[in-house]
Amino acid sequence: MDKISLKAEKREYLGKKSRKLRRLGVLPANLFGKGIQSVSIKINQNDFLNAFKQAKTTHVVYLKLDKEELPVLIQNAQKHPISREILHADFRKIDLKEKVETEVPVVVVGELEVVKSGEADIITLRDHLLVEALPTNIPDKIVVDISKLGGIGAEVRVKDLPKGKDYEFIEDEDASVVQIAEAKKEEIVAPPPAEEAEAAAEGAPAEAGEAAPEEKATEEKKEE
Repeated sequence: MDKISLKAEKREYLGKKSRKLRRLGVLPANLFGKGIQSVSIKINQNDFLNAFKQAKTTHVVYLKLDKEELPVLIQNAQKHPISREILHADFRKIDLKEKVETEVPVVVVGELEVVKSGEADIITLRDHLLVEALPTNIPDKIVVDISKLGGIGAEVRVKDLPKGKDYEFIEDEDASVVQIAEAKKEEIVAPPPAEEAEAAAEGAPAEAGEAAPEEKATEEKKEE
């Protein structure tokens, strides 16, 4: 992958005032990391989106700020719950010669007959896994192949995943990542018998202890 660069400037608008930046096409962000003070920054929204599309959270981005070029990882890209627009992001300064811990997305591949037939569902219990690696060796994704699983009840745990020579999992090796579970079936309510349907159409039967309409009318005449 080609070198990914982003230009940033220090930001004065903080808190709710950051909305003004977004209206101008500028993304508010923070820069933090080992050996530097946390600083509020701003980046052109379109430039950020282009960089994030390539780098995601697993590739090194070179952030240009005050005549410096800092290697960083994009983290905590916060999205609007409805529009999904990115509202804020964090940039974590890293040392290219030191290993870092970061989350890598899980991608499920392969097919199972019980899933294709609708008998079972794929349950992804972990959509990210924590790994440790040099910044330039962080994998794009963790691939989980379900095609060889036994069927309903089968699962993939961290210890079952292929081990990478350039990274290691910082996870409980017995933690479940993906499970094959029996599909939940919708309860079908059978229609009432024809006799009951006809009775319902003519009028609901009187509740227990209550006289039917005809009996009520007779009782009222007696009282008169």
